[in-house]
Amino acid sequence: MAIANQMTIRCSQCGQPANMIVRTVVDAQQDPEGKSLLLNGRLNVAPCPNCGFMNRVVAPLLYHDANKQLLVAHIPGEVLRGQPEEKIVGDLMNELSRILPKEQFKAYMFNPKRSLTVQGLIDQVLAADGITPEMVEAGKKRVEILQKLLESPSEDALIALIKEHDGEINTAFFQTMTLMAQRMIQDGRQDIAGRMVLVQEYLLQHSSFGQQVAQQQARQEQIVQVVAQEVQNLGETATRADFIKLVQSYADDDMKLQALVGLVRPAFDYQFFQELTMSIGQAPAADRPKLEGVRDKLVQFTETIDEQMQQTVQQAAQFLQVLVNSPNPEELMAENIELLDEDFMTVLTVNLQEAERRQNASAVARLKDIYDKAVALLKEQMSPELRFLNDLLGSESEAAMQQMLAANVGVFRKSALLEMVNAVEQILQSQGQAAALGRLGLIRTEIAQRFTDD
Repeated sequence: MAIANQMTIRCSQCGQPANMIVRTVVDAQQDPEGKSLLLNGRLNVAPCPNCGFMNRVVAPLLYHDANKQLLVAHIPGEVLRGQPEEKIVGDLMNELSRILPKEQFKAYMFNPKRSLTVQGLIDQVLAADGITPEMVEAGKKRVEILQKLLESPSEDALIALIKEHDGEINTAFFQTMTLMAQRMIQDGRQDIAGRMVLVQEYLLQHSSFGQQVAQQQARQEQIVQVVAQEVQNLGETATRADFIKLVQSYADDDMKLQALVGLVRPAFDYQFFQELTMSIGQAPAADRPKLEGVRDKLVQFTETIDEQMQQTVQQAAQFLQVLVNSPNPEELMAENIELLDEDFMTVLTVNLQEAERRQNASAVARLKDIYDKAVALLKEQMSPELRFLNDLLGSESEAAMQQMLAANVGVFRKSALLEMVNAVEQILQSQGQAAALGRLGLIRTEIAQRFTDD
């Protein structure tokens, strides 16, 4: 729950009135978004609806984190003019009491720390989180390097900068890129987000760390293909006992365990872990510690994947919100075609279904328009062979598929179609889509029998 008020201000750029939602209290547990906005310098900041200028409201703010026993009152100097500081703090405390039960008020809360500047408040929050000034300075350095890369005037200049800062490009640097790209999408700056994607590709190709990541990814892809094949071999009637045996066979290979969870996450439900625990109890005493370690790793992998999926869905939802509010969503989608992935289409479909359920005609029309435009753009990106294969996979019946095949004999070359079948097969294997793989196998046989390269 966030404590916020709507205010009408005059835009600093165009002078026109603009409405803003202003937070006055941020509780880290009940309002994690408020904490994130504060640390990212975006709290009480909003674009003017008339000119787009980002306006910042100067207002008192109370920050609370019960886990760290931290309570800080930020009172800007402009607000203090003519008002007693204690009265302002008292008013903020009264607002905090609206969201916190009295029994949660502790001794530290009766004497809030003070901060005259927003940066001073942020420093106190970061210090409570264990983030040192040195770590903050390192983060600023990463942003500076990223800014240089984004502003490089040519390909050669970009590669030279990457070589110059090779030792500073690491996991933390890529994490900074991801966070900044998310922020740019939220702000509607698709141009900068797109540039970041391009820079990231160059980083993977030309930095030492990027090349290590690329090699690791290639190895992971090979492992995923091996595990996907073994999952497919289990068949559609595979039981939890089958997966327990597979898990036990991967006991010494963490990468295979991780790949297995990624491919068939739904298989690792509560019942699976119950049966796995029973299986461990029945194993020889000498084997149990190792198997218990495997179970702990599986729990960790499932939690990690669930967190990643949540973040991915949030990013897709943020991009959808940008499109809904955009006067030209088709142009934005065309500029960011890489964001129109399976997760985005799932989020879009769920939102469309919910709008239909609520009988919100305007939302249905808007989302349907975005859906149609997204599908059209994705089809444009497909090769003719991939479009044909996609139509075959989506055919309503066996008869419809046979009719499509017969109608296109002589249109496509067999070798090109089979090459596309192999590529799609790898994708379906990585996703663990056994049913689609079975249908693809039938299509492969039909193509091999009907089509030629003449």
